Amino acid sequence: MPLSPSTLLPALRPATWVRRRGLSDDGFSDTVASITLSRDLCVTFVCDGVDVSYRGLGELDLSAHRAWELAATNLVARAQTPVGVRVHTRPAAALLGPGAPGLQVALPGAPAASWLAHPHPFAVLDEHLAALTGGPVAWLALTERTVVAVPREDVGRQVVDLGDALSRVPLERRHGFPAAVSPRTPVSTPA
Repeated sequence: MPLSPSTLLPALRPATWVRRRGLSDDGFSDTVASITLSRDLCVTFVCDGVDVSYRGLGELDLSAHRAWELAATNLVARAQTPVGVRVHTRPAAALLGPGAPGLQVALPGAPAASWLAHPHPFAVLDEHLAALTGGPVAWLALTERTVVAVPREDVGRQVVDLGDALSRVPLERRHGFPAAVSPRTPVSTPA
């Protein structure tokens, strides 16, 4: 199957995924191309559902960084409408049970977790959900396709087993990247 720059998309993965995954399935049977986003997460690349290797990126004449930028552009383009980016939401309670705060998120053209794998799409999504929920959000990346935005203040009250989730901890956007939610440090005023 020929690789195409127009179908290249990012995929958010646990950092351990690349080591467990083994070889790419893009015809090169080589190491899957990845960029580390944090201690626990990385981004890999897919073309039409096929994991792409560094050699595959080379065939596309792309470095990993250029592939990451192009994949993010393709991601946003797939969800673009004449009036902006299409974001589908439903109450998180439909997925997590009665009383669960937040919104489950889906976007056309790619798994929702892909939107957390690059600063630009992540900013678009994070800012939109913050506007919908009335404040900063944290992200539960349960699977590639199942992502939930919860009000940041509700993270401690959320009772969700993240043991088998794509990310085992709630995430927040920090400097553009997905990072484990950190406790807020109270700021004291000088006496």
